[in-house]
Amino acid sequence: MSSKKKVFNNKMEVLFDYRNNKPKLGRTRSSSAARNNAMYTAGERIRAKETNSVELGPWLDDFDNKKKIYNMRLFYVLLPNSESVVKFGVAGTQGEAGAWGRLHQYINEYGYTSDLNACTGIQLLYLAGNQYNPRVQLTDSEVFQKERACKQYFRQPEVNAHILGRGFERFKLERIQELFDIIDDPSNKDFGDVETERRVSERLSQQNLTADDYVVKIIGHTTKGGKSKAMTQYTCYWNRPAVLTQKKLVKKLNPNPRKDSDLRDAEIDRQRDIDRFQTEETSRVEDHTTKEFFKNVVLFKGGAKAMNIYRALHPEGKFRDK
Repeated sequence: MSSKKKVFNNKMEVLFDYRNNKPKLGRTRSSSAARNNAMYTAGERIRAKETNSVELGPWLDDFDNKKKIYNMRLFYVLLPNSESVVKFGVAGTQGEAGAWGRLHQYINEYGYTSDLNACTGIQLLYLAGNQYNPRVQLTDSEVFQKERACKQYFRQPEVNAHILGRGFERFKLERIQELFDIIDDPSNKDFGDVETERRVSERLSQQNLTADDYVVKIIGHTTKGGKSKAMTQYTCYWNRPAVLTQKKLVKKLNPNPRKDSDLRDAEIDRQRDIDRFQTEETSRVEDHTTKEFFKNVVLFKGGAKAMNIYRALHPEGKFRDK
């Protein structure tokens, strides 16, 4: 796995695809078997072991694979040995070892393949993902959008792929080509993570925190209820404000320069367009507060003390910090 992918907003990287996996050395098939294989559906080839899927359990046990998926958000496609039902979904929604933990839940459920019981175990068919970025909400992540595109297709009544009593992320094995048609569709290949702008980043860029800046107190917190797993956000009050400004792009008075049709001058024309515009400040606000997670608060000067005081004043408060 290339180290270049350890960059925020990186494109999804395919970690495993049974269609591209090289066959094991020594495995040969007769020409007649190959001809017969041409008549199989994709699902029949998988069940007949004519493809190169891998068993999920041993794959997860491999230390190199553990390193590959650490702190990643993943989109996966699996096939239990006990039934002809494909399952797809997302793993690693909170980063760190979450992806491994989610996939390993399937090992707890299906176990490992054994000679005594061929129905145990589960096959890995496809795995792709990118590095977890805390600035990207799950619903804005590329893996979530890929899963949503697949669900939107399989939940359509005219597709008629829903298995009664099971979610839309499960469908019969013979429909697997339809799933990979969606995965391989150019319009679904590069959704891209969408970062959520946070005021703290604006504070850091405009206020430039120094060694003298500190958290005076914590004045509130927000913990989402229901089934949400979102961590608690604390409203921190700082010793001095950040100056938040809004700007708009305005056109300069100089006339539009003549465009040169020669492609070699395209960059010059682009720079000329930039020079024809400037920003104009429209509003200015001073704000002493930012919303922070617990792990950030305790790292700020005065943050740990402010957190202890706030917790002492709110003994019945509901906090989710892990």
